[in-house]
Amino acid sequence: MTTTSDDKTASAFRGGDLPQRFCNLDRLLHAMAARGLDGIIATQPLDVFYLSGFNGVAHKSDEPRPYAVVLSRHAPEHPILVIADYYLSTLLHQPGWIRDVRPFRAVMMPLDRPPAQNDIDRFITADGAGVDWIEKARAHYRFDMRSAIKDAVTELGLDGVRIGFDDMGYGHRLDLDGVTIGDAYDALMYARSVKTAAELDLLARSTRLNEEAIRRTVAAWQRGASWRDLDRLYGKQVSELGGFLRDPGGMVWGHPRGNDAALVLANGHDDGEIAPGSHVMFDCHGTLDLYCWDGGKTWVVEGEPQGLAKTLAAATAEAAAAVIAAMRPGKRISELQALGRQVYRKAGVPSADDAIIFFHGLGLSHMDIESATPDGKPNGDWLLEAGMVVPLHLLYPGGEAERLWLEEVVVIESDGGRPLFSWGFEPLTG
Repeated sequence: MTTTSDDKTASAFRGGDLPQRFCNLDRLLHAMAARGLDGIIATQPLDVFYLSGFNGVAHKSDEPRPYAVVLSRHAPEHPILVIADYYLSTLLHQPGWIRDVRPFRAVMMPLDRPPAQNDIDRFITADGAGVDWIEKARAHYRFDMRSAIKDAVTELGLDGVRIGFDDMGYGHRLDLDGVTIGDAYDALMYARSVKTAAELDLLARSTRLNEEAIRRTVAAWQRGASWRDLDRLYGKQVSELGGFLRDPGGMVWGHPRGNDAALVLANGHDDGEIAPGSHVMFDCHGTLDLYCWDGGKTWVVEGEPQGLAKTLAAATAEAAAAVIAAMRPGKRISELQALGRQVYRKAGVPSADDAIIFFHGLGLSHMDIESATPDGKPNGDWLLEAGMVVPLHLLYPGGEAERLWLEEVVVIESDGGRPLFSWGFEPLTG
């Protein structure tokens, strides 16, 4: 079979196996101590993936969680992964650092027959026979998830202590005797906010895929296409490159017509035709190995910025350069917003107060920032730290031939921000 250049480009994003451990464990342990948590039981899919590397197929977000990670702050090198029996062999091909795996009898096993210890054998592939951790998992097979978690809690010495749950409702339903239930959401977000080297590589790869998909979308556009067509065209490029989108699509901003400067989000139903000269705001979301991409920039369809739009494009590029240079550890979000607005004001735009300048974390979600500090205070105007990945959003609203948008994904380093996109701050044209 002949390999095309497109095939080679796509294969560059697929990568190999994930590192066995890519979570910021030391930072998590610090967060647990600061919040008085002796242990954590994580059941949210992204937290389970973050802590273990396990990414199970077929599970939907509002279904009961068929997996959990149990971690003790006092024995952090011995976490326990509890999973539904049908996921056991997945771990043979998705190796992580947790070697103590506890399967439980789940939904596939019949209710009209009594449970048996050898039920687990149905889910072990031939290449798992004799594997040490598989054999130990077989010995730990339990007939329900609560029993498996209770065993893990006891063996890790977490009976009667304070355990944080990333889903406190599950903690209450679990009803472990003597355990004090705490909230682990912010402890995990605190850990996730500063990326390990492996995570930075994953985010850089996701961003490169997004950039390539946007470039391909622009190149493939034809007159007569609608906004819905464009979103689908972007999704096609993403799929061919090996990425994933969430329904209803990958493009986030909506595009009002004429002189309407309202800020709206895409809904997947806009079938109006894209006119030459329109300013398309590519703000695209998706994932690769569950790590998010975000961002994009303005594309001027079959043209270049004209009139006021030229001023807005230059001002937005200047603001991006200044703010990214200032994105150093210790800076607060409000300071960066004020700086960006000052640049817009000096550039002579009609009203600097109209500029939208905002930030969030990026990683396994578009948050990855704790919502409250250990003392319970809201973490709204948060501080940048080295190793964070923080998208910068700059939007000057306007009609369909004026609005200017730029979102750059930025790694926070000691001497300022490092952009992950390679294409600079000017609009895409033509």
